[in-house]
Amino acid sequence: MPAIAIDLAVLLPTDTRAVIERVNARFDGAAGHGFRFDATHLPHVTLSQHFVNADRLTEVCARVATVLPGLRPLDLSVTGARGGRTAQALVVAPTPALQRLHEQLMDTLASYEIPGDAAAFQQDDTPPRDADVAWVTRFRVDSSFARFDPHITVGIGPDPVTTDPFTFTARTIAVCRLGQFCTCRDRLAHWTL
Repeated sequence: MPAIAIDLAVLLPTDTRAVIERVNARFDGAAGHGFRFDATHLPHVTLSQHFVNADRLTEVCARVATVLPGLRPLDLSVTGARGGRTAQALVVAPTPALQRLHEQLMDTLASYEIPGDAAAFQQDDTPPRDADVAWVTRFRVDSSFARFDPHITVGIGPDPVTTDPFTFTARTIAVCRLGQFCTCRDRLAHWTL
């Protein structure tokens, strides 16, 4: 039963993506040190992360689709920036609709979660770090429900970022395969709100 590491994500509209890509260009994108947003490194807001059985991915996507009918486009606001031990991120203000979607997806996919390891991540780039595997493994405990923390990771490194607040409307939800630094890599399925 091979595991695959997935991110259920809000993908950004074109104009917002352009802003995020400019911020990302300030960081070291060298393999193993960071990443560049491109066709297979997608800027996003994570809704949930899971290890699931790769052989059941079609079923997982079908279950995700049951949560989305009637969901309106998400009006989201970036309120500032923050730095972590490794990643720099833009803070996305929580909204009732975003929180509800996060919780519905976590509940819907709970029975599909299985243990995973580095082999579950995208393999065409620098391998995932132990911290990436641990993050996905502990997402349900450390980063969900009351601890859900919507954000857009913009780069890896110690240099802090700043931003003026801005808003955007997101219309795409996707299931993506995770890569190093828990980046959204290949889009495996997507839906338009």
